[in-house]
Amino acid sequence: MTTFTIYLLREEIATAEDALIDKAQAHEIADGLSRYGKLFVKPTRARPPKWAVLFDSYVPRDVLGVVQSTSAVFIVPVDGRLFALTFGQGRFLLSPDAYEERFGLVVTLNAISSNALRSVDKRALVDDQNSRVQNSQAASALSFGVDIERDLVRGIVGRPEDIRFGRRLAGADALTVTSDVEVPKLKRLLRRYLKAFQSKDYLVNFPWVDQVRQLIPKGQTATRLDGLLVEKMKEAWGKNGLVDGCWLAVPDIVDWAVVDGFKFTSSRSEGVMTDLHLPGLVQEYLDEEPTLSFLRKHYAMSVDEEERVVDRWSVYRCIHCEIDDDGKSFILSAGRWFEVDRDFVGAVESYFENIPRYVGPLPIYAHANEDEYNKAVVLGSEQRWCLMDKKMLPVGGVYDKVEFCDIYGRNEIVHVKHYGSSNVLGHLFNQGLVSGELLKSHPPYVDLANKEISVQHQLLADPEGVKFVARDVAKYTIVFAVISQSDKPGLHLPFFAKVVLKSVCSRLLDLGYARIMVAKISCDPSVRYKRVKSVEPRKPRARNRRSRGV
Repeated sequence: MTTFTIYLLREEIATAEDALIDKAQAHEIADGLSRYGKLFVKPTRARPPKWAVLFDSYVPRDVLGVVQSTSAVFIVPVDGRLFALTFGQGRFLLSPDAYEERFGLVVTLNAISSNALRSVDKRALVDDQNSRVQNSQAASALSFGVDIERDLVRGIVGRPEDIRFGRRLAGADALTVTSDVEVPKLKRLLRRYLKAFQSKDYLVNFPWVDQVRQLIPKGQTATRLDGLLVEKMKEAWGKNGLVDGCWLAVPDIVDWAVVDGFKFTSSRSEGVMTDLHLPGLVQEYLDEEPTLSFLRKHYAMSVDEEERVVDRWSVYRCIHCEIDDDGKSFILSAGRWFEVDRDFVGAVESYFENIPRYVGPLPIYAHANEDEYNKAVVLGSEQRWCLMDKKMLPVGGVYDKVEFCDIYGRNEIVHVKHYGSSNVLGHLFNQGLVSGELLKSHPPYVDLANKEISVQHQLLADPEGVKFVARDVAKYTIVFAVISQSDKPGLHLPFFAKVVLKSVCSRLLDLGYARIMVAKISCDPSVRYKRVKSVEPRKPRARNRRSRGV
């Protein structure tokens, strides 16, 4: 039995040599007039094992032997396409944009039944967490905890219904299969895999798989999209940072107790912005050309009150960009390109537009941070609100401590967060979901909350002497309020944040909440730039930067 790792090369790869990025010795694999393919082999230099140095003082080095590995790729032509079978470290001989993305995943999905999965590799779209879930028995995707809207399935393992496919298949970009097939019969097996890859039958049992797929970094499609991104950025440079479908967002969750603002350079004369936005980047680098290299090598930084750097990210990672190209929808989020099914985009956008907008008393943001804003809202509300920000309820268990919300009043539970990436806003929505689930089903939750809530805003206590099952939460409204510096009317969120919000809203409504609403908290223009510190005069920079007002 031999384990094969199989890649399907792209249609534009005309010869075996076109797929390789490293030189390797070629060997024609043939038997008389039968030509089976071409084997490329690259052995590594023999060397002592890494642990040998530990015993150098005690044992001659030649006694410990040497280790050596060989990288190999077997290129096999089948029906006008080329397959690459890799052995050892052979996958590193292949160019990363030479092979089809998700070939192995699609073949495996087409070869197995919907309840025959043994292992699932998945990635949460908004928090960048990768996980592998295995099951001792074959099961469906939902048994592996796959959220069909919020998880990106990267690979699966399952037993095919037709034993001719192999005893077990593992599919991602490559297809891994263990088989006793000999070289002369390889083409027959590969032809079966090619036919499975070209089939759309998997959409009957796994229709959600094509909703979102991550593109190979620096692959052919991602490279083309990077070129379109650069064109959009050039347009932004000519329009003072205002361009449709492209903006900046903080990619990670920020500790606002430490972070005072954001900068693009270490210059004290730059000033500190209260949020990341594209116009600020353009003004800082107006005379530079926004090439891909520029976007990857320049940084956005969070700073404290002394303008010391707290964290930094490449500008490229801070960009959220939505592009339609060649009849398809693509999204750049947290430095990764995704292709998104247009029907899925339409469903998410439609759901978001139909979420009720909150028009209650939330004033304009003109404060140093979220904490100060929440306090000011409560103090100026004539007891309309009570402050719950930073008041952690010790619920124990997996959550340990949670916030009930940021401000509360008249059965309205309001969660407030600065605008950010899908990761940041997803954290806001999930906080609201956790609190909402606990209010519905956690017996001590009301008592814990009432210890922090002012007397006039107390939650209705559970009836004494009645066995607790679940609370009726129909009188409560949950509001997600986002502090946004955008001058555009309405609330605009990154696409994957909308995906999470859709999921959270559906679950909260299923729990029985009256309404789930969103709100935009607009910013006073005066807080967009906090200050420009006075500094000693110095020689001007080589480039002529436009001065910035505050």
